[in-house]
Amino acid sequence: MPSTTTDISQQTSVQLWQQLAALVRLSLVKFWCQALPKDNGLLQLLRDEAEILLQTSPANKEAIDAERVDKERVEKNLLESNTLYQTLSNNWPIARDEPLAKFILDHELTLDDALLLTLLGEMERSHTVVLVVHQLQAPVHSGGTVGLHQLHPTVHLLESWLSALNPDSDFSFAQCLGHYLFDSKIIQKRGDGPIPLQQLYISIEFWALMTGQLRHWPACHLIKNDNRQKQRSLLATTLQQQIPVIANMLQQGLAQGVVLRGVPGSGRKIFTAVIAQEMGLQAIAMEDEHWQSNPALVASVRYGNWLPVLSPRLGPGESIQRQQPNPSHPMFFHVGTDGAIDMPGFLEITMPLPDREQRKGLWQSHLSRDELLAERVANALLSGPTIHTLASKAKIIAAKSQHAVSYQDVVQARIETGAENLRLLAQPDTRLVPRDAIVLPPLVESELDRFVERAQLRESLWNGLGTTLKQTNTAGVRALFVGESGTGKTLAASYIATRLGSPLYRVDLSAVMNKYIGESEKNLSAVLDMAAAGDYVLLFDEADSLFGKRTEGKETGERFANMLTHFLLTRIENHPGIVVLTSNNRERIDSAFSRRLDLIVEFPLPGFEERQQLWKSHLGKRGPGDEVYMLLASYCDFAGGQLRNVVLAAAAHAGDGSISSQDLLVGLHAEYRKLGRELPGKLNQLMHFSQNAVTQQAIHQVT
Repeated sequence: MPSTTTDISQQTSVQLWQQLAALVRLSLVKFWCQALPKDNGLLQLLRDEAEILLQTSPANKEAIDAERVDKERVEKNLLESNTLYQTLSNNWPIARDEPLAKFILDHELTLDDALLLTLLGEMERSHTVVLVVHQLQAPVHSGGTVGLHQLHPTVHLLESWLSALNPDSDFSFAQCLGHYLFDSKIIQKRGDGPIPLQQLYISIEFWALMTGQLRHWPACHLIKNDNRQKQRSLLATTLQQQIPVIANMLQQGLAQGVVLRGVPGSGRKIFTAVIAQEMGLQAIAMEDEHWQSNPALVASVRYGNWLPVLSPRLGPGESIQRQQPNPSHPMFFHVGTDGAIDMPGFLEITMPLPDREQRKGLWQSHLSRDELLAERVANALLSGPTIHTLASKAKIIAAKSQHAVSYQDVVQARIETGAENLRLLAQPDTRLVPRDAIVLPPLVESELDRFVERAQLRESLWNGLGTTLKQTNTAGVRALFVGESGTGKTLAASYIATRLGSPLYRVDLSAVMNKYIGESEKNLSAVLDMAAAGDYVLLFDEADSLFGKRTEGKETGERFANMLTHFLLTRIENHPGIVVLTSNNRERIDSAFSRRLDLIVEFPLPGFEERQQLWKSHLGKRGPGDEVYMLLASYCDFAGGQLRNVVLAAAAHAGDGSISSQDLLVGLHAEYRKLGRELPGKLNQLMHFSQNAVTQQAIHQVT
């Protein structure tokens, strides 16, 4: 090792943390020589590590008289540690573009502070340092076993060590109370005994970052942006234009952070990653709980060049009120529709969707420039990232069938993609219901046509209309289907979804409703946000259980029920998607909600012609013929759901063959018994007569 280190602090090849780590080792050797009379070989290991850190050649290790070597070693170590300490002290603080140097400058740490930090950090890095500190400390322990928690240096040892290195050092633990290193919990203490015996330790991750050995913090993940230009193109054009302005505001300190509000898949991560790149940072996402419970992480993000991104789970009426822990370094919050972030100096941005022309262009760019297909699928209110995902899925579906991507491939991709979390609270209805599969009275059919037209024009409907009307501009469309059970309300919802090319999700009320206060609102909010992300059609069956009339609210349970109804009124009114509610009785629906509906469709019990069509469409090619259908329609007043039960029972009785009048009678008797009624005698007679007539006709044809 060289005899002088006067220029070490200026060497660019040796980083500041290496100089401090070398000084720690040299000072430990010095302290050992003063405190303990015998060298057990650990000191040479420390010296060797110091030489490596300072990038110098190892000392000559030829065997010489042990007593002379020990004396020379002590004198040499005293000289080198004192010289290096003095050199660093004269140039302190050292301005360099290194994490530790920046940290020291930011928090005005003294050289003694930095050495304390370094020793605790090297305890986590060097086995030799651990052994030396353990030997110097000689902790009292029971049972002859030293636990890992007993190996960290005590306050007394650290005070003695710093005093040996610098007799003028006034370091004491009492003075450290309120010091940034302790307040930020970068350095923490362990033990409940007297202060001199309490042990100090450091955040391992923090020191790994300071020494350039940590890429990102554990339990966090990088938000990658491999193709910057392509990713940026997925964002709404209006948002792309704001990127340089927002990045500049954050860099200039005009804003301390951003609250980014949007539904899943809206592009929040892409926008954040692009902003981070504009600022020369790397976006790193973590749970809000992890951020809150890890002060050392909060103190470290600036020195890792990270842009922290938190995603707190906020429900309706919930808020976060905090101060920015590091005003000189920005941070992002990703939140949904509900909740509030009360952070002074933060911008709040709601993620906009691309307009129809941009969505069409995105579809075209992903679907081989098929303009007609892009025109058709562009009606769905989807974000750029969602379009990218769906187009990729549609290509895979088409490739399996070895044909060009079609409209049905896109529809199938929408059914199969990205609703795993929604399935926890709602059930997908994957039926594709064509027009000939549903029997509707003319008035109901025209109302459903009107509903579809409104849904298809929901984005452009407001163009050119008056300013007063535009104040209530919303892309959502809401309808209530009212009618007796079995009249086809749920099937009609599937038909609507099929015509719109959108998946249908039936909300599972048993999963949504929760006995704990506020949880039902959170669940419903999550359902609506996830439905908006995929532009799914939502079906609330038996909606009066959720949207029922409010009461006077004298009892606690009634008040909470009223609060839930009020929340639903607000959220459904602002929901940008398509919602269908069904009820057996419109009088049970709260009148305030009825006013917010775009359409109320009455589903009457089927008349004679509808019943005749229903029998025919249910029985298909296996049925007994139009004469029997006319007979059944005349005497049997079943709704579609009951009629379905009859046909299934008849089909089971018939086996694989044709379904006869006798088979239908089996089903009819079963259904009437369920209703507690008798099969009309006239219908029974005519069905038997019809069966005999069919039999006689068959015999006549054979002969």
